[in-house]
Amino acid sequence: MNLERPLPQNVQAEEAIIAALLLDANQEETDKALQRLQPTDFLAPNETVSHYGIILREIKRQVEGGHRPDVVALGDALHAHGDLEKIPGGYGTLGALLDGCPRVSHLSWWVDIIKEKAALRQAVHVGDRVRELALSANGNAGAVLQEIADLSAHLRVEVGQKRILAFLSGAGLAASTAPSVEWILPGFIAAGAITELGARVKAGKTTMVLGMVRAVLDGLDFLGMPTLKTPCVYLSEQPLVSFREAMKRAGLLGREDFLLLPHGAVRGMPWPEVAGMAVAKCKETGARLLIVDTLPQFAGLVGDAENNAGDALASMQPLQRAADEGIGVEIIRHERKSGGEVGDSSRGSSAFAGAVDVVVSLRRPEGNGRKTMRLLQALSRFEETPAQLSIELVDGVYVSHGDPHEASVKEARESILATAPKGEPEAVTLKELAEGSKVARATAQRAVEELYAEKMLNRIGEGKKGNPFRYFVPENSFLPNCIHREEQNNGIEARDSGGSGGECDA
Repeated sequence: MNLERPLPQNVQAEEAIIAALLLDANQEETDKALQRLQPTDFLAPNETVSHYGIILREIKRQVEGGHRPDVVALGDALHAHGDLEKIPGGYGTLGALLDGCPRVSHLSWWVDIIKEKAALRQAVHVGDRVRELALSANGNAGAVLQEIADLSAHLRVEVGQKRILAFLSGAGLAASTAPSVEWILPGFIAAGAITELGARVKAGKTTMVLGMVRAVLDGLDFLGMPTLKTPCVYLSEQPLVSFREAMKRAGLLGREDFLLLPHGAVRGMPWPEVAGMAVAKCKETGARLLIVDTLPQFAGLVGDAENNAGDALASMQPLQRAADEGIGVEIIRHERKSGGEVGDSSRGSSAFAGAVDVVVSLRRPEGNGRKTMRLLQALSRFEETPAQLSIELVDGVYVSHGDPHEASVKEARESILATAPKGEPEAVTLKELAEGSKVARATAQRAVEELYAEKMLNRIGEGKKGNPFRYFVPENSFLPNCIHREEQNNGIEARDSGGSGGECDA
């Protein structure tokens, strides 16, 4: 039975190992890796040695001759042995290895991955051989079964071997070169890491995520941040008829680099098998981004299973393997109606949050702000992730307003200018301004102080009991076009109902 699936391989690990060997930053670790590795440990098409295997073979030859790895000398040696032409790109590929590959901090970990992949491929070949023997048995069943037993015994010995764990010291890590984080969306989604996005139903998460996907497909900025251009594999729980409309609004229809797997197409299939196929599709298409919307639906977590830590961790394991392949994974879950702090607001077990690298919550900000405003709150293992980010849906696209406190002051300024009386006779107190514009007192005070300093507001009174400061808009004051427009549309409610949430023209 030919399953027509790719053999186990980790291309990122293969590239990282060759780069680390050429860097030779830690000679002792390099020598240990060379002792463990064989050219056949690297996957090659058509059962021949891969070009990484050819490079490894020459590096081993150089080291055995008393020379440390060097790109120039390596290229010359490969040329002398007639192997350079077997490497696509020749000298250019050798030179690009150090520029394009990650700088690994502990080579032995990557070697472990390569050895495991090679062992799995060997198991596949043994399994194929066992099947051929069993099918071809004809009057010699005893001999065939003995040969099958011998092959199986070989696998049992390999699996039973003790694995030597490489413990890393703090001094060793400090002396090594730290691997850089490859961001798909800086601070929020990284290649080789898992992000959880939680939000209540109809909070706008699909609009935001698909907007991000569209930016990633084209390598455009999203929320004011650069993205890594890559195809995307998306698993959606939504019925195809409704998700198609969401794709249309995001400009994703007709894209060859957006691969969708609806839940209806995999209903009843085991989650690990579905996840494995999704990872295979990522590797086939070069997609560095995998989105599962929502994880409980695809993992089949029904009833109390979502609240069970064991079930939660089991559902995360296939995605952790995807991250090990260098894929950036984003899982989406629904938040409880009662809400809660970020990291503890999504439904089900807290084990989900513990198993991911970044936890993000999309929610409506408190108060009576614009209906198009949203707040991103995050907990992260990365320093680059902002704790909070204020965003707004403008013409169908989410844009960033930065720090939510600064954004709330900006919005308060607009609301206060829209509702403040025009002229001294109608001047009102700070409390009346805050209540009239539906802005929190502390935020209103800061906004009023800024507007007064900028001469957008005037005040009268002495600022004491019995004669408080009272504020008004000077008759000759210039107001932004958006304020005049809101006056014509009968107040700030018109802005909320308009749906665009556009900013001022001036």
